[in-house]
Amino acid sequence: MLRILLPLAATLATALSQTAPVNITFTARTPTWEDGFNADIVITNNSTADIIGWTVAFDLPAIGFSNIWNAEEGASTATRKSFSNIPTNERIRAGSSRSFGFTAIGPYTTPASNFTFNGLPPGSTPPTLSIADVSENEGSTSREMVFTATLSRAAETPVTVRWSTADGSATAGRDYTAASGSLGFAAGEITRQLSVTVAGDTTQESNETFTVTLTSPSGATLAKAQAIATLLNDDQGEGGGSGTAGKPQAGTYNFAEALQKSLRFYDAQRSGKIPDDFRIRWRADSALLDGSDVGMDLSGGFYDAGDHVKFGLPMAHSLTMLAWGGIEYRQAYSETRQLDTLLENLKWGTDYLMKCHVRNPDGSTAAFYGQVGNGNTDHAYWGRAEAMAMARPAYKIDATKPGSDLAAETAAALASAAILFREAQPDYATQLLGHARALYTFADTYRGKYSDSIPDAANFYNSWSGFQDELVWGAIWLHRATGEAAFMDKAKAEYPALSGGGAGNHPHQWTLSWDDKKYGCYVLMAMLDGAAAYKADAERWLDWWSIGHNGQKVPTTPGGLARLDQWGSLRYAANTAFCAYVYADRVNNPDSRYSTFARSQIEYALGSNPAGRSYVCGFGNNPPINPHHRNSHGSTTNDINTPATNRHILHGALVGGPGANDDYADVRTDFVKNEVALDYNAAFTGALARLYDQFGGFALDETITPPAPATLLHETLDSFAPGAKTDDEWLPLWPGTKWANGPDEGRLAVDADIAYDASGKSVRVLYPQGGKQSGNSGAQWFVDIGGNQQDLYLSYWVRFEKGFDFVLGGKLPGFGGASSFADRSNEWSTRLMWREDGKAEFYIHVPADNLHNPGTRFWWNTEGFQATFVPGRWHHIEIHMRMNSPGQFDGLMEGWFDGKKAAHYPAFLFRDSNTASAEIAWVFFSTFFGGSSSPVWEAKKDEYANFDQFTVSNTRIGYPGIPRDVDSDKLPNEWEIRFFGDDSGADPDEDSDDDGESNRNEFITGTDPKSASSRYAIGGLSESPAGSGTFLIRWQGLAGRTYQVVRSDDLAEESWEPIATLPGSDGEMSCEDPAPPPDGKAFYKIRVTLD
Repeated sequence: MLRILLPLAATLATALSQTAPVNITFTARTPTWEDGFNADIVITNNSTADIIGWTVAFDLPAIGFSNIWNAEEGASTATRKSFSNIPTNERIRAGSSRSFGFTAIGPYTTPASNFTFNGLPPGSTPPTLSIADVSENEGSTSREMVFTATLSRAAETPVTVRWSTADGSATAGRDYTAASGSLGFAAGEITRQLSVTVAGDTTQESNETFTVTLTSPSGATLAKAQAIATLLNDDQGEGGGSGTAGKPQAGTYNFAEALQKSLRFYDAQRSGKIPDDFRIRWRADSALLDGSDVGMDLSGGFYDAGDHVKFGLPMAHSLTMLAWGGIEYRQAYSETRQLDTLLENLKWGTDYLMKCHVRNPDGSTAAFYGQVGNGNTDHAYWGRAEAMAMARPAYKIDATKPGSDLAAETAAALASAAILFREAQPDYATQLLGHARALYTFADTYRGKYSDSIPDAANFYNSWSGFQDELVWGAIWLHRATGEAAFMDKAKAEYPALSGGGAGNHPHQWTLSWDDKKYGCYVLMAMLDGAAAYKADAERWLDWWSIGHNGQKVPTTPGGLARLDQWGSLRYAANTAFCAYVYADRVNNPDSRYSTFARSQIEYALGSNPAGRSYVCGFGNNPPINPHHRNSHGSTTNDINTPATNRHILHGALVGGPGANDDYADVRTDFVKNEVALDYNAAFTGALARLYDQFGGFALDETITPPAPATLLHETLDSFAPGAKTDDEWLPLWPGTKWANGPDEGRLAVDADIAYDASGKSVRVLYPQGGKQSGNSGAQWFVDIGGNQQDLYLSYWVRFEKGFDFVLGGKLPGFGGASSFADRSNEWSTRLMWREDGKAEFYIHVPADNLHNPGTRFWWNTEGFQATFVPGRWHHIEIHMRMNSPGQFDGLMEGWFDGKKAAHYPAFLFRDSNTASAEIAWVFFSTFFGGSSSPVWEAKKDEYANFDQFTVSNTRIGYPGIPRDVDSDKLPNEWEIRFFGDDSGADPDEDSDDDGESNRNEFITGTDPKSASSRYAIGGLSESPAGSGTFLIRWQGLAGRTYQVVRSDDLAEESWEPIATLPGSDGEMSCEDPAPPPDGKAFYKIRVTLD
């Protein structure tokens, strides 16, 4: 039967806020063959911020629903309908859309109207809602931890939101009481509070965390949906507990914590061979072959920003500024126990700089390597440094290609570091000064800009200010490090030639940066020499930044940020603030103007701004969680958007900062506002030390990073050769595998046609008819994870073939363990199991003396729904296992199904005192039909399942989002939803409109699979230009296809000659036939294939 859809559309475009405009489009399609209609609703987020959680409501006369897709019906009435997101589509990314719809019972006679989005009428501007992090001492008794939710402005109408707790390193039932509920704001209210009961103790332990998450807002949009609750250990162990490094806090912020975390950022930026006891356990060895292209070892140093190039000039400058902060405010670092960390990071950098310095036999400079890694090549890669495979060329300066700015800045870095090392490591300080002297002599002798000698650097860190400022700067630091008058004389001699020239004319309308050091020279010369001219230069500059100079002042945002430039605005303010503090403390501070200004800028970055948010990752209220930073993002697919949220907290990193109106969005792709860099934190760290001196605070204990390397295993299967495998072929493909069950029996193959992401490969497993145990069904093998673990996550994708009969159940992969991978004593396992109708549950096998009742069921249904597999559809599984303390019921089993938490079993016992050595030692790939030897478990026919993307991690892996072809039918979800109302609604081999073309072919050609009149055809054929004898063929094309135009002179012969092959593009395409037959008679055909 021909099905004709008559479109009836009601469209509403609603700007819900100035920063988050949303369009809602409602389209009703009425079929002629029945009394009812289909409705498609598309929500488009045109803003620069993600929307988390949504509800759409509208007036529609009395109807019923026979089907609803991609949404859940809410509190609908007879005349008003309400729909909310499901767990897999709660987030609407900036610039993207979400769609849902329904099939209605009854005619579409009155258009839908009076739309609201998250409870607000069209044209209104909703407030944003955030919940603040809380850090408190845990205490020794139970008490309430209070969380504050804040609207960006008072609500005009009531606002409601749901909330719930979830474990982090803290465990519900032991450290706090799990809770959930709703929070309501009456009109006019801005803040509301909720409380969670936490349990204190007297045990010396690490800090612990749990989260409170907001969902399903009405009347507002979520800006910060999750609060991290940190229970600070306050129990004294040997040597004292936390809270002992610092002094009582007298101000708004814990400056000891901020200082501590700012230094941790440099840990995260390290390149080279990482120490075994390194503080940040999600970092590992990287770029160990740097310098091999020039026959040198140039490993080490720091990656520059969110990328992995080692740029010498900004790195050296950052080290100089870090050292300057330690020199001026050493006591602050000492009291907060951060001095060792400062020295460790300085030495990591200065060791690298000395590696880069090539010296002649007499000690003079032969060359200096100022960059490792090509900027454009590096930026084309979005992934972890540990996984880099591209070439990383080294670039140098020498006498023929000088770089006075780079050499003199490196001399300054080494000399300033020597000041800090000379007391504890005098030999090392002497070594630093030897390199510094040689480099400064080279800089002075062979003058030139380094970016002229290293052209690749000019594209990223061009030396705009030239080298004169570095010649002064380097001489000052060598004087300060050696006390030699000759270096001060050199600084004075070079000072007048600073750009601008002459006393009273030196520039003041910029600031100290990686490029321009003259402003730092003003302060240092005023401090070390004291001449009036130097003071005048410094104060003219600092006045312009603070109170104004001659009626002019640095541009300032409405919220008080001195915003010099759009790129790294906070960095420039922090650089000036640090210099202002040094000048105020060491030279002059009229009316306290400079110290007042400095404090305002640093506290703006920490949270004293109109948004009330921190711009330091991992610190304060609502800090950035998605900085533009490859390593902390942790992508394994070279995709800046996957995963959606950075895998790791980049503790202490100062992001670029807000716009001219204090506007900011935590968006990873915005590298102007959200990138981080070595020089951003350098002077900022010193300013924090100065603020600690005045206002105090206590450093946290050292457990601010995850406890172990993040990813222990990630296998995409894409490198495996396709086809069936034997045991001998299979074993080498997996770490440590000594045996496998299934390959030799023909039950396991690598499938190149089906994969979760519509490309690549997967493992295909056969469950033969009649099979019911591991010996005659499915496949099994162990995967070594490289050592025993106590706490691990495993994720993978699984797809049961369409028509899969689950019978009574079967096994799926999970974790296993024993005393070790080699020693199988005290063996145990925890796997997933499918049961009747596809229901999911944990399957536990532990030693008998571990006290568990064999009849206990561990369904994946503890979170309000039963996780259930749907045949023909990819599902994402994530399992979390935490071993218990031997004999204690404090283990944990958790599971997430398609990103939604489905199972939570705390207080679990995997091992007792007799099996104390049992730990997690392997991934147990185990899948087969059966739960016993009874024939009731047998597969009723041959069945198949596919598995893909195995990941093992010490931290939560997370849901990467619904696959773009969730049922692997070669029809994208978006296309199926558009034409069939469901992401699995179309059969690719069916001809839904009876026009002779399958749905698959209609997708390829771009025609409507539900309309027989929508045909793929040549759109036009003409002689162009007229009388030329050249034919122009026109047709409608699509991107992602390849089009081949062919010609035949005689249809009877079916002989087709290729004319052109063209890549597809959206819109009209055309090509010419330059040599048609002389008689002007030809036939044309266009073949289209999917790329």
